[in-house]
Amino acid sequence: MLEYEIAAIYYFVAGIITAQAYFEEVPLDMVIPCVFYPTPTPAASGFSVNAYMTEFAMYIKFINHSTMAAYEMGEKVLQAIMGKRRKVPLVDETGKQTGRSFRVNMPKLKKVENGVYQMELSWNRHTRYDAKEVTLARDIFMNGLPVGKED
Repeated sequence: MLEYEIAAIYYFVAGIITAQAYFEEVPLDMVIPCVFYPTPTPAASGFSVNAYMTEFAMYIKFINHSTMAAYEMGEKVLQAIMGKRRKVPLVDETGKQTGRSFRVNMPKLKKVENGVYQMELSWNRHTRYDAKEVTLARDIFMNGLPVGKED
């Protein structure tokens, strides 16, 4: 599923700005302007008795010959995300929109060095626990209180 979210972000950005895309690493002979899509960083936490949440953070870099040009690239993407109510359309294996989307958290854009602006883009995914673990939790807790055996 993560690859679909990354692909959705790529296609969303590519529909707004024209720039060479790089994944994993930016080569020394990179084409400018470009956008670098690193692997997202996950952070998991509990969500409910039935599910847990994983927050993914992706630090997309907009690189151009000047700082102002890099800012303009990032700002266009930021405004487009906010204009769509932070919803990014999901795409299938061929890059076509599926009619579904996922919501990103508030994007943040900041200068990281000359000619480079970075957008922090994060989103949450809720996943159900394994069925056996959920059953065990339901057996132990009822309405948030531990259930004990009657004597």
